[in-house]
Amino acid sequence: MDVVGLAALVALVGCADGDPSYALSATGTGGGAGGESAAEGGDAGNAVAGAGGAAGSTAEAGTAGAVEAGQDCHLCDEAEARLGYRVCVCRVPDASVWTSITLPVPTPFERRATKYSLPARDDARLPGLFMDVNVFTLHYDFMRQAFPDEFGDLGVRDYLTLIEDPERREFYAGGLSEFALGGQAVLYGFTIWDDPGDPATTITCSEAHAVYAMLDPRFDLVPLAFVPSSANQRDMLADCDIPSYDAEAGLDYEAYTPGIGYGTLRRYTLSELAAATSNHDFGWQDILVLEEAPTDIEAVISGAVTGRRQGALSHLNVRSAARNTPNCYVDEAYHLLEGWEGQLVRLECGNGYFSVDAATPDQANAFWEELRPSRVTIPEPDRDFSSTAGLLEVPTGTPEERATAVRRYGAKGANLATLYQRAAFDHQFAGFVVPMRHYVEFVETRSFAVDLGNGPELHTFAETLNAWLDDVTFRTDGRVRRQRLAALRDAMEDAEVDVDLSAAIEASYGTNTIMLRFRSSSNAEDALEFSGAGLYDSVSGCLADDLDGDSTGPSRCDAGESRERTVARALRHVWASLWNAEAYEERDWYGIDHARAAMAVLVNPRSQNEQANIVAFTGNPTSPGDDRYLIDAQAGELDVVLPDPGVFPEESLLTVSSGSVWAIDRVQGSSELPAGSWVLDDARLTELGGLLWQIVQAYPVDGVVPPDATVLLDTEWKILSDGRLIVKQVRPFLRR
Repeated sequence: MDVVGLAALVALVGCADGDPSYALSATGTGGGAGGESAAEGGDAGNAVAGAGGAAGSTAEAGTAGAVEAGQDCHLCDEAEARLGYRVCVCRVPDASVWTSITLPVPTPFERRATKYSLPARDDARLPGLFMDVNVFTLHYDFMRQAFPDEFGDLGVRDYLTLIEDPERREFYAGGLSEFALGGQAVLYGFTIWDDPGDPATTITCSEAHAVYAMLDPRFDLVPLAFVPSSANQRDMLADCDIPSYDAEAGLDYEAYTPGIGYGTLRRYTLSELAAATSNHDFGWQDILVLEEAPTDIEAVISGAVTGRRQGALSHLNVRSAARNTPNCYVDEAYHLLEGWEGQLVRLECGNGYFSVDAATPDQANAFWEELRPSRVTIPEPDRDFSSTAGLLEVPTGTPEERATAVRRYGAKGANLATLYQRAAFDHQFAGFVVPMRHYVEFVETRSFAVDLGNGPELHTFAETLNAWLDDVTFRTDGRVRRQRLAALRDAMEDAEVDVDLSAAIEASYGTNTIMLRFRSSSNAEDALEFSGAGLYDSVSGCLADDLDGDSTGPSRCDAGESRERTVARALRHVWASLWNAEAYEERDWYGIDHARAAMAVLVNPRSQNEQANIVAFTGNPTSPGDDRYLIDAQAGELDVVLPDPGVFPEESLLTVSSGSVWAIDRVQGSSELPAGSWVLDDARLTELGGLLWQIVQAYPVDGVVPPDATVLLDTEWKILSDGRLIVKQVRPFLRR
């Protein structure tokens, strides 16, 4: 990392079409502590406010966690005993402990850094603690892996709720850094994480005082000061009497991960970033220029430039370092780089300099190819086989037959057929699979008006996809690609379907008035090398709605559905979801040949008024060596995998041996049930544990398992309204 004061030298180093390429030169003398004017006396000038002592003018905390520094730290001790190395401490009494739990930050102004967590309410599940960032650099990973019984299944959205939501916050968390003030003088500054894009979550003055009051007895190095990390927090400080230090004062450039990246430059404010993230509007071929530093960016991107300084161990900073993608702070970058919006560029964040230049598609493609993980090869679809089959009729007796089943019926259908024929015989849906041939015929014969270079003309969906996959703009410009794919999906959902499933439905269910669930089953999901979980869509359909001679509702299978839910509509929707933007991006990142991707459909009855939804792993997926079965369950029809913010499932760990459950460890209850109530009682968990053990013994895993991985089975279950326990999905999971 490098810092330049940048009295902002902006040199024009010409580029195509006369647009400027900015090279920011390290000629300034400023810095986070007010520049070299503070070098001898250690006076940080106006950057430090009221930081005269450790306790200073801290107000009464008035919140949970303001306990004595000698508090019980057994959770850190237990984590160390379990893992074999220290992950946290509950107190920093001297410089020796501080040095041992921090990482060096090689800039002239910020020397070392770690992260902290403090209880925000009385029932917080962790005490106040300081992370050892030599072991974990991401706070999210630390919580999940150091304390798996409490947070092993914590999702990202739930994590953000725990640390950012003022109404539901369980913890205050942030960074803690040692800043150089000049000479031998130092200051210890802490940040407090909130959502910088949502002013409603901004830390209040009283909360900042509360955090100060909890840190003070645990942290013996002085002076201690609050460091604002967003414009909202700086506004809050205007009327807040708390020792504070503005690490950004006089600092115009900072490189966190020096390096080079290629991508289409996208500029976002934080509110725009939230919408773009939700809409999957950017990906690994984009460089993001952000008005402020965000809490995190989970998606793989080609580079980041923020207009506000980032914490040394911020999630964005840590992810960028892990991916080796350039990441830097440039003062007013959002406005400075406005002229590059939407252009393919080469970004370089250097040690003391920063540049943006125009790039060619060939340069970008060559660069991206070096970044991707090892390519994943998916099976070639069987484009000729056209017969539907019941799950108990699909040949799965040998590895060759199972491979053929994937080529015909996709991985989800083939996996479930393999399971149903070997185990859980009393816990199955009646289902059948629709082969890929029908999808292939659909895209090869249905057309829409699209411009492939000669103006709008009728082209089949297959012709269109082939042209786009050969088009440089489509392959390199994520925004263009996502717009085109959206238009394709719309056209596919409006096209005519010529597939008659009436015989298969009547044979399987004896009626045409049963509401069915049509589920994706592609050849690019649920495989050993590529999970693809959540990329494609499922939708309900009713054969009677196809046969009633009209297009008006309500549905003949469910009077509560005001519109018809035809089988034709369901097939179109599932087929079109093969080209969801996020599905394309994920396949592309793993080097999957999109021309091979095809979609079969798994059909089973729709369930209503479910008692519970369950996700069960035959081992703990986040803790290598922990072979207890992980069971997540949620009451009713609430989703376990993608819950709403603040909604979390019940979690249990089962010790299973020789088909019997020997111990049940209750990790947490469901957010939707009263304390002490359980979605799954001990008897149901015992039943489920025994079934999972039987499945492990019977289910064949084909393919080569990497030497550094263990195969678990990731399964999904439902408890229906009548109390029946049904397994609806199985996929292999590589635990590393």
